[in-house]
Amino acid sequence: MQVTYRAESQGDWGTFESVPSVEATQEWVTMNDGTRLFCRVWRTDASATLLILHGLGAHSGWFIDMGNALAARGLNVWVVDHRGFGRSEGPRGHVADYRRYLEDSDAVVEAVRAAQPETPVFLLGHSMGAIFATHYAVAHPKKLAGLLLLNPWVKDQSKVSAGTLLAVLPRGIFKSARTFAVAGGPDVMTTNPEAVKLLNGDSYWVRAESASFLWQISLMRGKMLSQARRVTLPALVLQAGQDRSVVASASEGAFRQLGSADKTWKWYPAYAHDSEFEADRSAMDDDIANWIKAHIEQPH
Repeated sequence: MQVTYRAESQGDWGTFESVPSVEATQEWVTMNDGTRLFCRVWRTDASATLLILHGLGAHSGWFIDMGNALAARGLNVWVVDHRGFGRSEGPRGHVADYRRYLEDSDAVVEAVRAAQPETPVFLLGHSMGAIFATHYAVAHPKKLAGLLLLNPWVKDQSKVSAGTLLAVLPRGIFKSARTFAVAGGPDVMTTNPEAVKLLNGDSYWVRAESASFLWQISLMRGKMLSQARRVTLPALVLQAGQDRSVVASASEGAFRQLGSADKTWKWYPAYAHDSEFEADRSAMDDDIANWIKAHIEQPH
């Protein structure tokens, strides 16, 4: 069923509420520096749990409809807002060291494992979240049963001006909190007009990030292919054919570089970069749920 924008629920793509057989809750994970990370959780009687890491500027509200659909297909689902994004605490769009995001991801994985110890955990990263997920899968393979990458941010389609690069680079190296808007708008994210309405009115969308953040993420992204070669987990890579944000051929190149003996490539010709906003996303939801169910293992 097509989701429509509701102005009274800012930033929410879909309705986040419990339904028969699915308990929807909001959880907080507190980090060792006191920062609290916001999570949306769908609990079912499923035998597998999927944790979703969102992309640049995004937040868990954009994944409500997807969480609803995957829970209805028999998965437990968690979606976390990265620190400095969405409802999570921390300076907006700023980080001094990218390893902080890996520590945060590990804390959320541990929270998932503690809350649902009977189920294996699968990790899905969208766009920038795919960078985090790949690094995490290399660092902590025994904590995961599988890795999923959705429209991974391996290479940009857009080009940042030389002037902006010259402004960001030195400030980034010295961990400046000055912000720059370098990402594209709704036109490179989705073709769904209702989703465009949601984005244009969404105050939780972080539209500019600090020079330090951009530099740190560029360091992570620069290691993406070398990290992919070290991935040993079963992997599923999903790529939208109408992606105007990342280069699809680079995503396929990363797929080929994956060290996984068990890896699958899925192509969706009509989908856009923020595929969670597709009016009909059933093919992708089916593929994700079916792939996870086929790869369920005993918890480590």
